[in-house]
Amino acid sequence: PIFSVQYHPEAAPGPDDNMYLFDEFWALMKGE
Repeated sequence: PIFSVQYHPEAAPGPDDNMYLFDEFWALMKGE
């Protein structure tokens, strides 16, 4: 799976602002 975003995730304030992307990616990798 490949994910792409139209902004710089690391530039957003706070460490958890983009966790939903990682959660979705991980769910795809696990086959959920």
